[in-house]
Amino acid sequence: MRTGRGRPDSRRIGRVHPGPAGNPVTVESYYRAKWGSAEEFKKLYRKNEASMLIEMQRQGFIKELRFDEPFTHIPGDNRWDIRATIVYRDAPAAVELGGAWDEAWEATSKRLRPDKKVLDAEEKRRFELLEDHWDIIVSSFDPKPSSP
Repeated sequence: MRTGRGRPDSRRIGRVHPGPAGNPVTVESYYRAKWGSAEEFKKLYRKNEASMLIEMQRQGFIKELRFDEPFTHIPGDNRWDIRATIVYRDAPAAVELGGAWDEAWEATSKRLRPDKKVLDAEEKRRFELLEDHWDIIVSSFDPKPSSP
């Protein structure tokens, strides 16, 4: 579930354990469009979500940003059409509500997408095209055995 502000809904993903203060937080967001709707969904995603995330990266809230789509066909419930991997600079940028991210997102949205009626209609349509969406906070691990 998205907050509508380019971040996962912290109420649904639980507590974030980013480690020491200031550590980046990586979120993978998966989107599965209804059959036959992937191209329309991608068009709206590029225009209204990806453009905002790219701008938030430019402002320093996001360290890395990557968008992927599967090369091969994936059947059933495992299928996804877009994966956005977002490395936020820190936990507040990833999930804090009402902070600097929200202020910057709002100001950027007004600048990039000034016609709120059009934006709201396009976002409504984008979410109508979705079959499913999920966010996963991921962390890396070292596969080498630790030393005693």
